[in-house]
Amino acid sequence: MTNQSDARDRPQLRGGFDANLELPLADAYWASLFANCVVTSTPNLDALTAALLDHRYDFAYLPSANCFFLRNDRSWRGLASALSPSTKAPAQSSVFVVKRSNRATSWQQLKGAKLGYINTYCTTSYFASSILLARDGLALNDFFDAFAVAPWQGQIDAVVDGRIDATMVYEDVWLARPSNAAETRIIARLDDLPTPPVIALAGLDAAFTSRLTAALMAYEPKPAPGTLYAGFASYQDMRMRRFFAELETVPGLAATRAADPQASAYKMSSR
Repeated sequence: MTNQSDARDRPQLRGGFDANLELPLADAYWASLFANCVVTSTPNLDALTAALLDHRYDFAYLPSANCFFLRNDRSWRGLASALSPSTKAPAQSSVFVVKRSNRATSWQQLKGAKLGYINTYCTTSYFASSILLARDGLALNDFFDAFAVAPWQGQIDAVVDGRIDATMVYEDVWLARPSNAAETRIIARLDDLPTPPVIALAGLDAAFTSRLTAALMAYEPKPAPGTLYAGFASYQDMRMRRFFAELETVPGLAATRAADPQASAYKMSSR
């Protein structure tokens, strides 16, 4: 039997979460599950990725693109993938939008234009744009004047008010306001992108991992306009593998490979 002293001496589990994903950690549902954990919610994805590479966290909720930089570390396994609120599927679409008055009918007509993204780890803005251009053999920063802007609706607002010429944005965000369709146009899209996953170290306490996985699968967020993700499904291993393979073609990302230059895209274990 474990006594109280043993429980107090046991190291607390540590979680690292992307604050941009807006999981309501203060809600009783999550507060109870993480009562004996230290969970850090941060918008600093450089720091989050570095901490995961050093195994300073035991579990994490983060953009799929961050997992690309963990692809050669077999210590991590996927537990769940978030659900799109519009489709209820563990996949998401990104749409390339311009102001409705813009005459461009394709992104190829916008060389030198101002392109806004959320951050350089964002699956639906930065990496979706990078993949779109890589399919034509182009590098994002060579083709566009690309820089960070406010996230989600802020990206669309920046197009409407003229601060940027275009952005790629999570389609569920674009659909959330009817005015977006009235003020902007979609001229390209990427579908079947992986949604943010929850991952954990393979050696993490099995009882906690089981509780966490069960809580993720049972989670039903309160309906609200602008909800980014609507619960979780099982971890989408094949969708992540396809995404990683696309990222391998993005100019410049090859330099982020781990020590083995022949290593293929990291295949995170799903069990």
